[in-house]
Amino acid sequence: MDINIFEQFFNLFSYATLLSIALTILATWLMLFGIRWLIDSLVNYNPKYRIQLSQTYPVIRVALWLISILYIVLGIIHPPQSVIYASLGSLGLALGLASQDAIRNLVAGVMMAISPRFKIGDMIQVGEHYGEVISLDLSTTKLHTFDDNVITVPNADILKMPISNANNGELNEMVAIDLHLPVSIPVSQLKSIALNAAKCSYYVYLKKPISATVFPVFERDFYYHLKVKAYVLDVRLEKAMATDIAERIIEALQEKQLFIGSVFTNNAPPLENLK
Repeated sequence: MDINIFEQFFNLFSYATLLSIALTILATWLMLFGIRWLIDSLVNYNPKYRIQLSQTYPVIRVALWLISILYIVLGIIHPPQSVIYASLGSLGLALGLASQDAIRNLVAGVMMAISPRFKIGDMIQVGEHYGEVISLDLSTTKLHTFDDNVITVPNADILKMPISNANNGELNEMVAIDLHLPVSIPVSQLKSIALNAAKCSYYVYLKKPISATVFPVFERDFYYHLKVKAYVLDVRLEKAMATDIAERIIEALQEKQLFIGSVFTNNAPPLENLK
């Protein structure tokens, strides 16, 4: 009986059948490549909807591959029930023994798809890694960090970790800029300069509030800890906005000569030499 099952199994895969399977896989891959190119073109044409457009690709990819697999099994191979049962039994045993971690990641991926904690385009913190979600597979999640690295995290690990989501599906997100400044600077002037610097930045989303807080800190000596909070237009411009606002604040303080007499100007060249 077992010999007959294996003979039926091998008889199913003729050269014509294998060629049809290869062509189906190739056609699916080409369709996904075209869809990805179309989505990227739409994103470049209208960056405002980058996150919404990017989130459609994982769903389309999973759906196309499922349809392709079903078509190969039911439309091309046409296996008898005995071969199906034998294949499923062998496949289940192999997966159970050799792919326990992979199964955990797949189950975690399915659970994350049913109850998503983040989406494509979200800026999340996973352990020590912080970056933009660029890929959501059934087994892994990929992050693109500001150091231009791609971090691949198994879904089973993500499921048991606390996740910090900075923008939660929106294109903008809050960014905090921290500066340590001398206490010789008047607090009212410092807050005014900080707010104006944030409002003048090219990267700030002005439809949401901007705040600046100042509080003293003692660490060997007193200094002010300035924290500016503003929303960036696009999550990918987070570091650019933080740098721009910090530079504007420092330049404004230098122009008003509010650093003079502080430890920040000891042994420093005159301001005119810095221009």
